[in-house]
Amino acid sequence: MSEHITQTPPPEDRSVKVPHLVFGLLFLGIAGTWALAVTHVLTGDRLAILAPAVLVAAGVIGLAASLASTRSRQGTPTAEQGPYDNDPVTYPPGPEPDDHTQEIR
Repeated sequence: MSEHITQTPPPEDRSVKVPHLVFGLLFLGIAGTWALAVTHVLTGDRLAILAPAVLVAAGVIGLAASLASTRSRQGTPTAEQGPYDNDPVTYPPGPEPDDHTQEIR
């Protein structure tokens, strides 16, 4: 009994996911702070400074990564493209405006 296991190809989107990056940095920062506190490398006064610094650093790196990924995805839109995607702009068909004066009731 041999079964063929078909594997799906990996997704084409290889960009960095910002939430994954931020939570990974938070985990590493908290684990590193904990390890330094357990080994008595950090004392209470330095721990009070390092713990918030880890949060601030992860937030700043997350903001920078978010801005960088947004700018790289947008590119330069052409006349046929929308400003936020690379798909052509399609507008729903509507009535042609032929009379610019309409009665207001």
